[in-house]
Amino acid sequence: MKEEQEDKVLSELFRHKLENAEVIPSPGLGKMLIRRVAWREFLRFNPARFNAWYAGSAAVAGAALVLILTTSPGKDNDPESSTIITRPSATEALNENARGNDAAPETGESVNVRSSQKNAGAGAEKPAAMTEAHEVSGDGPEKIKGVLPSAEVPPVTDGKMLAGGTPGMNKLQKTARKADNIINASVTEGCAPLKVLFTTRSLLFDSCRWSFGDGGYSFEKDPEWIFDVEGEYEVILRGYGEAARQSFSSVMIKVHPNPVARFEIAPENAVIPGDEITFLNYSTDASEYRWDFGDGNSSDQFEPKYSYNRYGNYTVRLIAYSVFGCPDSLVVQNAFGSGYYVRFPNAFIPNPNGPSGGFYTNRSDEDSFVFHPVHSGVAEYQLRIFSRRGMLVFESSDVNTGWDGYYKGQSVEPGVYVWKVRGNYINGEPFTLMGDVTLLKGQ
Repeated sequence: MKEEQEDKVLSELFRHKLENAEVIPSPGLGKMLIRRVAWREFLRFNPARFNAWYAGSAAVAGAALVLILTTSPGKDNDPESSTIITRPSATEALNENARGNDAAPETGESVNVRSSQKNAGAGAEKPAAMTEAHEVSGDGPEKIKGVLPSAEVPPVTDGKMLAGGTPGMNKLQKTARKADNIINASVTEGCAPLKVLFTTRSLLFDSCRWSFGDGGYSFEKDPEWIFDVEGEYEVILRGYGEAARQSFSSVMIKVHPNPVARFEIAPENAVIPGDEITFLNYSTDASEYRWDFGDGNSSDQFEPKYSYNRYGNYTVRLIAYSVFGCPDSLVVQNAFGSGYYVRFPNAFIPNPNGPSGGFYTNRSDEDSFVFHPVHSGVAEYQLRIFSRRGMLVFESSDVNTGWDGYYKGQSVEPGVYVWKVRGNYINGEPFTLMGDVTLLKGQ
């Protein structure tokens, strides 16, 4: 308390003595005061203007950015360097292998390989083991796919061979190249139904699956398949195993459609020899034709006309070919009837008034008292009639003489009798017929 009173007395004394004193400041006082005010203002945080707080934040951010850009992740205390090894792409490696060129391509994919500066005294760098391995993918012949532990893959020495002489990337690329050309097809194009045997030259897979493009598939190594519908089919082979984890290969099979062979004969009831025959062609999807008339003659015309020299049981064949050479055929056996005939009734009633000798006309036999044929074009004729026991009861070589139902002037017993006739028509066509007739008893 006493000290405070003494200070107050001293302050009053100085104020009283210096109250009327005039002090003239030095010329640099104003600039010094301005600098002090500006510095204090700079140190004071003011969001509306640049100050020390903003400058410090920018400096800290810049230092952090430089530290991030200049520091490699995963570095340890040992001096290390990052080496870039250029590895050829899959396509370039295949081209180099095909030319037998041992030089490494100049362009391709780049792989970072960490290498330590061990063995510095020998002046040699020993790169660490590669951690990438080729894997043939199902989406294509080859891809670099997946990562293996470094212990499973030997170190890389030159981008083409693994350390210790183990075949490296180039062998895997050759495996992928073979996957494009490992399918053998017995035929790749043909007419339906097309039978194809598929074989493979590859031994790189343990199991496989074939897809034939028509919904069918097989797990056999060398399957056989029939394509029975026209179209184009992509046959895909997928192989699985250690040497080729998934290999992929395909081949296209093209199946052509078949034409349809159709024809008719005009006139419909042609008589040969004599009539000129026209073969009407109704084939579809065909461009070439081969006719066989059955008598040793043939034709390549679209609709040929032909005349036979003699009667015969001719078989006519048409083979139609498409533009792809696919065939279709139509065969008509016994294509021509002569228009001549022999027909017998199946029953008759003998005349009760006695035998007539069997001679008949259309008018004289209105009551059907004589068993005889209705005929046309008959040149040669022989008729025989047998009882059920096989006894010959009637015979005639004249088509105009029939059986009157009598045997040696006596009426035979009613019942069923068997007849057989043979002969030739006027065009030379032979005939042989047999049947039975029921003899009825008259009133």
